[in-house]
Amino acid sequence: MKMTKPTKLLAIIISVWVIIQLTISLPNSILDDWMSWRQADTQNIARNFYKNGESIIYPQINWGGNGPGYVENEFQLYTYLIARIFLITGEHTLPGQILSMIFIIITVLFLYKAVLYRFKNESAALFSSIIFLISNGPIHLSTAIMPDALSVMFYSIGLYTFIKFSDSKKITHLILSVVFTSLAGLVKPLAMHLGIIQFFILLLGKREMLKDIKVWLGWLITVLIVGSYMYFSYNLYLKYGNTFGVIGGEKKFPTLQGLTVLIHYPKLFYMSVVWGLGITGWFSFMYLFFKKKISYIEWSMLIGNLIAVFVAMRYMVNQGFSPHYYIYMCFFGAYLSGYAFTLLYNNYKERKKEKKFLITLTLVLILLYSAHLYHRTHTLRIHYHPNVNRTGFKLKELAEPNSLIIVRSIANERERSTWGNRMNNFEDPRIYYITDLHGWSLPRDYKGFERVKKFRELGAKYYVEPYAKPVDENLERWLSEYSVLIHSDNNGRIYKFN
Repeated sequence: MKMTKPTKLLAIIISVWVIIQLTISLPNSILDDWMSWRQADTQNIARNFYKNGESIIYPQINWGGNGPGYVENEFQLYTYLIARIFLITGEHTLPGQILSMIFIIITVLFLYKAVLYRFKNESAALFSSIIFLISNGPIHLSTAIMPDALSVMFYSIGLYTFIKFSDSKKITHLILSVVFTSLAGLVKPLAMHLGIIQFFILLLGKREMLKDIKVWLGWLITVLIVGSYMYFSYNLYLKYGNTFGVIGGEKKFPTLQGLTVLIHYPKLFYMSVVWGLGITGWFSFMYLFFKKKISYIEWSMLIGNLIAVFVAMRYMVNQGFSPHYYIYMCFFGAYLSGYAFTLLYNNYKERKKEKKFLITLTLVLILLYSAHLYHRTHTLRIHYHPNVNRTGFKLKELAEPNSLIIVRSIANERERSTWGNRMNNFEDPRIYYITDLHGWSLPRDYKGFERVKKFRELGAKYYVEPYAKPVDENLERWLSEYSVLIHSDNNGRIYKFN
């Protein structure tokens, strides 16, 4: 990228942004942070790669009982990279956070390149980049230990190279697009909607290219790469019973009943404003729509993102499950913002009011950035349950190394009836992460003692409930006979089996 005046300004903005992220947005602990459940699981997989030296295709979790803990999951490139860094630094949360920040920065650079290539306007590219940096998703993900930043980085490169291919027809651009689209989908399968975007780019704008066998071969290769890994990973679930719900276990797509619940649609709109397109993206889309400035590229991106929302609708409507799922839509919103900015700026420039426009816009952006930073550090700690963490640290003090444990989760075994009472990933990883112990999870709504009895016979030494009061009296009576209560406070209770 040439160091023009806009790119120099972008470099300064990124540098300031990095300082702010590392000083304001960096959490003291991933356990008290936004999406702590997901971050603990991700960091724990990296820890297990580091400790056990397993192949990248055999990720391990700690809640898999007394087995090896191999789990059906997305391709664990992110956690594997973290584990490689641990070989130099030792285990720490900072390597994963720094990697996420680097991936977001690279995404910004390819967003800049994509907007510049499409509109031949450096101001548009700069504005899009700024919007992405100050949006909720990048502010949160850039200091979180989650793989979504890596996926959107690959996604941005895959989109950029395909748009170039659609114009140049060069095989090099097609190959690069296949490689990076595949990587984006491997890291997060939802990113496969990029293939839908690519299809509609050709269908709506370059239809003659759909006759090119190389294009279809490229898409087929992408599907085979991602599908083959997902099939292999699914077989880990069938053999070991552990899943993150990629194919096995819980399902993220909606039921017919879920599609008919009207309240879901305002929720989707809310999430798309807070985490997706953002206020600037929504305003930009409406402005471009009424000005009839939306091209086949933008329509294709819109169609792909909408399909992604409905494919994962069960998660996408939920503030506690899906903010990170909207990172691809956030990219689209920033792209639209740069396009709309140039049109608005030229309009104000013709009326000799461009300075007033820029000052007003700058103040709005500062306000948005401040609000999103506050959101990151104060108002939203999804999956924050201090009783879970405190009980986990108490267990760490009491339990012998390598003990097997049973942990009552805060999540239920089944989804709500709206989503068909299907399986739910209820296994809370945080106590396992805190203690570095292995064992079994018990769902919040489980009643009885048969599973606990079975797990005790398989070697469990401790039973943990992060609740001050018993969840099930029948289980309590059984525990009183076969275990000793060794800890009880307002955060939870710990039993040691006889």
